[in-house]
Amino acid sequence: MHFLGGSHRTWGPTLPFLDREHTCVALNTPGYGDARDVTGYTVEQMADHVDLSIRELGLQRCILVGHSMTGKVAVVLASRRPAYLQGLVLVAPSPPGPQPMSDSDRDRQRTYGASREEAEAFVDESSFHRLPEALREVAIADAQSVNLEAWRAWVDHGSREDWQYRIGTLPYPALLICGSDDVQVPGPDEQQRTTLSHFPDHLLLTLPGAGHLMPLQTPQALAHPMLKFAERIAASTPEGER
Repeated sequence: MHFLGGSHRTWGPTLPFLDREHTCVALNTPGYGDARDVTGYTVEQMADHVDLSIRELGLQRCILVGHSMTGKVAVVLASRRPAYLQGLVLVAPSPPGPQPMSDSDRDRQRTYGASREEAEAFVDESSFHRLPEALREVAIADAQSVNLEAWRAWVDHGSREDWQYRIGTLPYPALLICGSDDVQVPGPDEQQRTTLSHFPDHLLLTLPGAGHLMPLQTPQALAHPMLKFAERIAASTPEGER
C-alpha cells in the first residue's frame, strides 16, 4: 500500500526484487491512483477496502505492507486479526495515534491543489534526495491525479484519528523501516514508543541515505530486509500450512 499522494505505481521499482519469491499485489486505496473515483476515506473505510480486496483475490497467507499513510491502515486492519494475516512491514508509517504536525504544515497540506508545481514540490520535499527523473515523473503524475477530497480527508481527519487505545497488543511479527533522512513522519525512537508498542515481536531498521519515498528511492535496500522478514515467517510456519 502507498503513501499519501501515491498509488500502486509507488511500488514499481521495488516489486522486481520481491516477486520472484512471493506473490505481490500493489493496491490503490480509495481516492488514489486507479481508485481515484472510489469513495471511503476514513482509516476504517480504507482498511475495509484493503480487507475486501484481499478476500476477493483469495489470498490466504499475507504480509501487509503499508507505507506512510497506509502504515496506519495496516495496523488498524491487523487489529481485526484476519485469518489470512501473517505479519506486517511498516515503511515510514504514520502512527496509530494522531500524526504530529504543526498547524502551519497542516494548513499548507490542506491547500494543496494538485498543480504541476505543487506536485513537484510535494514529491521533492517527501523524497528529501531528488528521485531519478523517470521515477520522479511517476510520483508527480500520481500526486497530480489524486482525488482532492480523499487528500483533504486524510489531512483533516485520517491523520488525526486516534486508534492507539483500540488496537491493543497484536500477535503478529512486525518489521518497521525508517529512512535516516525522512522528515515526514516520526523517527525511530518515536516509532518504537508508539507504533511498535503494539507488537511485542518486532524489528526496527533505519536505511541510511533514505528519505520518505523509500519504495521509489532505495528499492533494493528496502526489499532486502523485507525478503529476510518473509523468510523468517515462512520458516516458523508448519510445512502443511505454507
